[in-house]
Amino acid sequence: MQATFLTIIWILGILNIVFGNITVNLNTFWSIIGIALLFATVFGVIYPYVWNYGTWIAPINIITTTSANLFCGFISVYLLSKEMFALIIPYWLAIVLLDLFMHILAFYFYRKYENKRLVKKLNKL
Repeated sequence: MQATFLTIIWILGILNIVFGNITVNLNTFWSIIGIALLFATVFGVIYPYVWNYGTWIAPINIITTTSANLFCGFISVYLLSKEMFALIIPYWLAIVLLDLFMHILAFYFYRKYENKRLVKKLNKL
């Protein structure tokens, strides 16, 4: 709920900054709600589960989070603007590779940080 609400505010704020003081019709607002629900699902449910509770091996975690992020990103852009989606879709391979690389990097840094934190906690015990 928090992620959905904050995403709605975030998207409306960005639209307000980019387009100025415009009227948002009901269809656009439903699209914004859909985007917010996607973001809340990915960043409020999938990511916390995979990063904190999941017991899969690293490649499965990385592929899962990358796929969820790509799906959320492409669908969000499509819901917000079909023209923008048409502009970015030719670069889908570059987007996939960049997203995969960033997830690999983030995953290994996060695991390194978590391991150090657990070592400190275990040494205290």
